[in-house]
This record gives sequence, C-alpha cells and structure tokens, in this order.
Amino acid sequence: MDHRPQNIRRAILDKLESAEPYALPEDALQVEVSASTRPPLAQAEFDDALAFLQGQRLVATLPDELDPTLTKWLITESGKTLLRK
Repeated sequence: MDHRPQNIRRAILDKLESAEPYALPEDALQVEVSASTRPPLAQAEFDDALAFLQGQRLVATLPDELDPTLTKWLITESGKTLLRK
C-alpha cells in the first residue's frame, strides 16, 4: 500500500500548523513540503494533496490584500484536530 499521498497531506498540515498564526504562500508551502519529502514532490502530487485537504476543510485559502494573484494557505481547526489524533 502506498502511503505517500497521506504522508504529503500530513506534511502540508504540519507545515501550516508550524507557520501559525501566519498563512503560508503556496509556493513557500510547496518548497517546505518538498524539502521534507523523498523523492521530491511532483507538482501534481502537491496540487492533489491541497485539493483533498481543502475539500475536507482541513486547510483554507486566505486572499492577500496587497497581491490578489497570491494564494496563501492556513490550517483550519479541523486540520489541527486531525493532527492531534
């Protein structure tokens, strides 16, 4: 059984929790997660993991008021609860 998708999702949640109370720009989040993942993260893996976590409401986006093209991510209370399990 391949646990890589779950490991990537957990790494995303871990990085976002560590960044609190700040939201992380998507590119910085991807770099951080990729640095802790072997083999390095593929773009599709990262996108799939974020989409899954967002669909489960474990992460959320926060618009940047100074740059509307910048996507920032934060962990939700549900995401924090999941990490404590």
